[in-house]
Amino acid sequence: MMAQKEWTVKSVPNTRLESNDIHVSDPDGYLSDSAEMNINSALSAIRDKADVFVVTLNSIGKVDSKRFATELFNYWGIGNAESDNGVLLLFVEDQHALEFETGYGAEGILTDAKCEQIFRTVVVPFFKAGDYESGLCAGVAEIVNIFDGEIPLGLKSALSSSDGGDDGIGGLNEENMSGFFTFFCFFLFAMPVIGLVFWNKKRKQKTGLAGYQLKTEDNVSYIDGFKPTWSGSPWEGKGCLGGILIGLSIFVFFFIAYLFITTKYPEMAERKQFNWSAIITLLLYFTWICFIQNRRTLKTADDLAKKTMQPKEIYKAAFSNTGNKLTMGLAPWLGVFFYNKMKKRMEKAPEFCCPTCGQTMTKDESFHLSEVHELESKVEALSFTPYRCLHGHEFVLTGMGKQFGKFTTCQKCGAYTMKKTKSETIKEADYSHSGEKVETCVCQHCGETITKTIVIPKLVHYSSSSSSSSSSHGSSSSHHSSGGSFGGGHSGGGGYSGKW
Repeated sequence: MMAQKEWTVKSVPNTRLESNDIHVSDPDGYLSDSAEMNINSALSAIRDKADVFVVTLNSIGKVDSKRFATELFNYWGIGNAESDNGVLLLFVEDQHALEFETGYGAEGILTDAKCEQIFRTVVVPFFKAGDYESGLCAGVAEIVNIFDGEIPLGLKSALSSSDGGDDGIGGLNEENMSGFFTFFCFFLFAMPVIGLVFWNKKRKQKTGLAGYQLKTEDNVSYIDGFKPTWSGSPWEGKGCLGGILIGLSIFVFFFIAYLFITTKYPEMAERKQFNWSAIITLLLYFTWICFIQNRRTLKTADDLAKKTMQPKEIYKAAFSNTGNKLTMGLAPWLGVFFYNKMKKRMEKAPEFCCPTCGQTMTKDESFHLSEVHELESKVEALSFTPYRCLHGHEFVLTGMGKQFGKFTTCQKCGAYTMKKTKSETIKEADYSHSGEKVETCVCQHCGETITKTIVIPKLVHYSSSSSSSSSSHGSSSSHHSSGGSFGGGHSGGGGYSGKW
């Protein structure tokens, strides 16, 4: 890594000035060349949907990382000026911070909740292990997946599904109570239908099982260990049930509004008995919704545990979802009940279980990998862990090796063993011209050799005094580089701040 320094908004290298296909600024060298190549390739493919840019820094001093992300986003003008589809992923190591900064147009798809889910379930495990490159690659792949992009094998990582949030509802006509009741009755009965008809058509989700089958070789199933377990949500892929929950939630919202109005205007509710009845009814609805949510979580966990290779991971996800803040706040007695119930399920569940017959699985020390997989394992590009159950069913759990980010897939033989072996600078970059370097990549399996020429971005003055060269990438994004530029996007601070 380069020597540590404290970066400022104006000193962070704007590599986009060199080319529109560049989506990474990594001045402190957290990412390998192959990782940058994979990220650039994946993010360029979704450029028409979202302009995503990744910045990795060692330190920004004592400046708040969220404020830094917002200012950097607007200083560069990430995204399109009309659609505001920019997304900034800012990594700051010394603050242990990962900032998701989204433009107004992008935050409708990449919501704050989805950013939080990506951070907690996909990125944090890598970051806590000190593997920043894999964590960033996994996070980028998840963002690409949300925007329906294709993910290169080099960014193969956790794919999880997230449902969108509820739309805001407002506008209560306090002078017309009959109209008020008509509204919430409409939502109570219409929303489940809307959820059933349109929800699943909008997004056909796959529940994130621990153990997604990649392929079968010689009657042995290779399981995707990159994929995370189920998130714990009882509504993944359940469009109709999700619609019912939304309908009931909106019904409760209007009911609360009704209580507020009758309190503010006593003439609308002269009887105290009416108010008490309304409160009791409200509590019953809260209790019912919390019961349905936690019961559904329990049932979904039981169903998935029978189909996955790692049932304990399923119950861990369910355990983290039960007794949640909503339940503990509205119906704590239910939260405690389901919390204890799911804890017992989690403690009894085996670590590995055969998806075919349900028998407990153990590591198969006698299993022999194929020549290609043996090499992929030897160079630590991928990891393979074989398991066998009592009935003889064999499964191999595939995951990232220690050197995962340093390899790419060989286009000739298909093995994940293509590695950069040589890098030679042909022409140094200066403040007037870009440079060039030649990289040689060799497949460790078949010997295929690829030589490619890479452009080195020209040096840029970032001091405030050199406005002639640096003001071209200010917040208005009015720079005119021969290589590329941002489009003048703006962020109001949307996104998520993650700390590990």
